[in-house]
Amino acid sequence: MSLRSNYRRARSAAASSPVVRKAAAKVLGRVAPPGATGANASFWAIRDGALREVERRYRGEFPLPPVSYGTVRDFADSADHMPGLAGANFDMKDLQRCWTLKAILGNVAPGSRILEIGAGEPLVAGALSRLGYEVTVVDPYDGSGNGPREFETFRTAYPDVRFVREQFPPRAEVGGGFGAVYSISVLEHVPLEAIDAVMAGGRELLGSGGASIHAVDHVLAGWGAEEHLEKLRRIADGMGIGSGELHEALKQLAEDPETYFVSAEAHNRWRGDLPYDQYTMRRIVSVNLFGPAQASS
Repeated sequence: MSLRSNYRRARSAAASSPVVRKAAAKVLGRVAPPGATGANASFWAIRDGALREVERRYRGEFPLPPVSYGTVRDFADSADHMPGLAGANFDMKDLQRCWTLKAILGNVAPGSRILEIGAGEPLVAGALSRLGYEVTVVDPYDGSGNGPREFETFRTAYPDVRFVREQFPPRAEVGGGFGAVYSISVLEHVPLEAIDAVMAGGRELLGSGGASIHAVDHVLAGWGAEEHLEKLRRIADGMGIGSGELHEALKQLAEDPETYFVSAEAHNRWRGDLPYDQYTMRRIVSVNLFGPAQASS
C-alpha cells in the first residue's frame, strides 16, 4: 500500500482519538510527502492550497502590539483556517505555532531571511520555507528543555530548511540582516542567567526593519510562577518592551474570558507517569512579544 494511502487510513482511524492522531503525526508527519519535489514534512500539517489561503488571509493583515496573549478567539480562527497545524500537538503549542505563522506573514516581508530559535519539530519553519522565506533553525537537538533529539529525522524531512545544531546564540556563522528572529515555546526554558545573551544575540542578527517575535509559555499561577515572571520581565526588557506594557497585559489576560489557558487534558498528558502530587495543575498562558530591530535592553 502506498504511503499516501497509509496516510489517509491513519487520518481516518484517528478522527475520534487525540492519542491516535498524535501517534500518526509522529510516524507520517516526519517524512517528506510522496512525489512532491522541493516540499517538506510540514505538508502533512497544512497542505499547499490551505497554506496559500492562509498567506492571502494574513499577509500584511496581522498587526501586533508589543505585548499580547493567546486567546480562544485566535485559536478558533486558526482551527477554522489551518486545522492540521492547530491540531498537531494537542496543547498550547498548537495555538502558538499558528499565531507565529500569522505574525510573520503579517509583519515580515515575503522572501526574507528568518531564524527560529529552538524549533524542535520545525512545522512553522517548514511552512514558511514553502512560502518563499529563507529559514534557518538554531537548535542543539540534545533533549535540553525537554526538546527533541531527532536531528537527522528532521533534517531529512525538511531539506529546504537550514539547520545549525547549537545552542543560541550560535558560535557558527549564520550571517545577519534577518527579517525576523522568532521562537515558539522556547524562551521560558532558557536559564535565567543566559536570557540576556540570548536576547542580545537575537537583536544582533536582525537587519533594518527586522523584528523579534516570540510566543512564551508563562505560568500565571501555581508552582514556578515567580520564576516565570522574573524570566518574562528579562525577556521583555531584552526586547525593549517596558515593564508597564507587560504589567497591563498580564492584568488584562487574568480578567479576560477569552484568554487561552492550558487545559486539564493537556496538563495530564504533560504529567505522563509522574504522580499528580509531583506535577500539579498550573494556570499557563501564552504571552506573545513583538519588538523592532532597534530595541535596546
